[in-house]
Amino acid sequence: MADMTHFPAHAAAPAAVAAPVAKAIGYRRAIDLARFLAAAGIVWDHARAPYADIGYVSLALFLMLTSFLAVQSYERASPADTGTRRFWLSRARRIAMPWLFWSVVYFFVHHWVTDDEGPWWQIDPFTLLIGSSLHLWFLPFVMIALVLIPPMARTIRTPAAVWLACGGLIALSLPLAWVSLPIAWVENSGAFNEPLPQWAFSLPLFLYGAIAALARRLDMVALPVATAGIISLGEYLIEPGFGSVQMIIVALLFEALWRWNLKGAWATVLAGLAFGVYLVHPFFMLVAFKFLGTDTDRTTIGLFTLLASVIGTMVLQRLPLVRRFV
Repeated sequence: MADMTHFPAHAAAPAAVAAPVAKAIGYRRAIDLARFLAAAGIVWDHARAPYADIGYVSLALFLMLTSFLAVQSYERASPADTGTRRFWLSRARRIAMPWLFWSVVYFFVHHWVTDDEGPWWQIDPFTLLIGSSLHLWFLPFVMIALVLIPPMARTIRTPAAVWLACGGLIALSLPLAWVSLPIAWVENSGAFNEPLPQWAFSLPLFLYGAIAALARRLDMVALPVATAGIISLGEYLIEPGFGSVQMIIVALLFEALWRWNLKGAWATVLAGLAFGVYLVHPFFMLVAFKFLGTDTDRTTIGLFTLLASVIGTMVLQRLPLVRRFV
């Protein structure tokens, strides 16, 4: 998710911290392409098209890229912008406004397309963690999780710190798997209110992206990948299934993409559409079912929704009053 497309953020550690000289993390157009493909995969999953489980990988990739790019952004920031409060508030505002805007939009869409005669607005603590449409849960999660980036970037500055961070990630991920995996949101039994299963699935992947970015600066690429393998094995033993092995899949996929010397600005253009595609695709999926029919082949629904979402995002990004929300 994300600015999945607007979030990248970086800042030098305090000079007083003794640490190995860190290299710049770098920039890859293949990572830009990955941002768009992650959004497209989520659309495909929500359409329940063939191989819809690619949505697991897409969400996991979105989460990792969000924190990875946030570390980059933090380390590029001027010293005045590297305080936790200042850094977080500047990023949270970028997410809060689209979340509020689209919560209002989908609130009215819901009452327009359904015969819901209940109260126009029902508020409980969990509603406030989602918004008016379930897919918006990603934005409050990222708003809150981004507060972790500055302290992680200031703390994980040495090889020993990377080892400790990876050990902590293992210790955190496996207990959370008991919440997220057996009741993944597609099969939610109601034992936990949404978005708790989604957040339990997401937090380890978000933390992994940040750790991977910080470890890369110290030439410690292999350790986070090995950690992802251990976590995926543990989660698979808890519940065998495709959703249990997402961290190692995304870790290996990211490393492959990082080594792909992709040329051309087109990938960056697509990356700029990813956030908007994620936000608007439920609306265009409703349009697809309305005009194509609920019995339409799901591949057609998925392709129509993706294409319409891309075009819709391009149009919205050119409208002065709403472009800040996509």
